[in-house]
Amino acid sequence: MTAGTAKPQDREQARESVNAMRIAGGLLLIVALLLYFFHLAEAPMGHSTLGVLAAIFAVAGVALLWVGQFRLRALR
Repeated sequence: MTAGTAKPQDREQARESVNAMRIAGGLLLIVALLLYFFHLAEAPMGHSTLGVLAAIFAVAGVALLWVGQFRLRALR
């Protein structure tokens, strides 16, 4: 099935899944920022666990937002 012949329901479901992906990416970025600020408080004690988690969540969040943006453009 090509994009021009897709049912309106299919396009709406695809748009909703892309929006959910973008929301998840934004939430991951928010969590990454919170973890980063907690990491700043933890860093003087010599631990870096929260900093590593913050970096992982930030990369995952940015990837979801980036992929979601391109999929949203493809749906238009």
